Amino acid sequence: MNVGLADAILRLIVGWFFIHLTPVLKVKTGKALRWILLIIGLILVFTAVTRYCGVYTLLKINTL
Repeated sequence: MNVGLADAILRLIVGWFFIHLTPVLKVKTGKALRWILLIIGLILVFTAVTRYCGVYTLLKINTL
């Protein structure tokens, strides 16, 4: 665990927003942007739930 509670909550909110934004963008944008937002959203939600971020480990960041 290297993701603190405030960081996890923020990741969960932003990830949820990105995931739910993709259907809204269906009319206005191409598939690439929707897939990118969906993947980023899923990664953010996953790191919020597991409270572990691999990038934080590489950069030696700990928000606990």
